[in-house]
Amino acid sequence: MNEQFSIADKVAVITGAGGVLGGSIAKCFTEQGAKVVAVDIRQEQLDKRVEELKAYGEDVIGIVGNVLDIASLEK
Repeated sequence: MNEQFSIADKVAVITGAGGVLGGSIAKCFTEQGAKVVAVDIRQEQLDKRVEELKAYGEDVIGIVGNVLDIASLEK
C-alpha cells in the first residue's frame, strides 16, 4: 500500500465490531497494521471477534458499550 495512505500504527475505533460488517472492517484494518479498538454492545460477540482479530495483529482491544450512550463507554 502507498505509504501516503497507510493506516499502519494508526488507531481505528470500529463500532459494531461484533457484527458482520463491523467485524469485516476491523479485520481489514488489523491486517493493514492498525491498532484496533473494537466496540460493540454485545459482550459475547465482541469477545469472539477480538480473539479472531488477534490472529492478524496483537494491537486489538474490545470495549463493550453503546456509542449513542456515552456513559456506557465511560465505565
